[in-house]
Amino acid sequence: MNGPKLVRAVVTIYFVLFLIFVTWPGFVPFNRPLPLVLGLPFNMAAIGLWVGFGAVVLFVLDRSEERNRAGGPEADARGRPGQDSRAGGAG
Repeated sequence: MNGPKLVRAVVTIYFVLFLIFVTWPGFVPFNRPLPLVLGLPFNMAAIGLWVGFGAVVLFVLDRSEERNRAGGPEADARGRPGQDSRAGGAG
């Protein structure tokens, strides 16, 4: 597996695990009010950590896709690789 495909596979695995562990019955090990984590019950803190790490995982995926888009074989419409077509500025 090359880089972008590996990152996509890891992101897919993470979100499948996310789905399992925040729904019943995967949430059962986390479903207790104590200990408090940063003032939150343990079950709320566990969901917050899954969501927080999900944001990090999506950021890593975005950077990987951006790097793949910029350095890949496809160039933008003018044939200059490495420019972001979303930027809208003169380049």
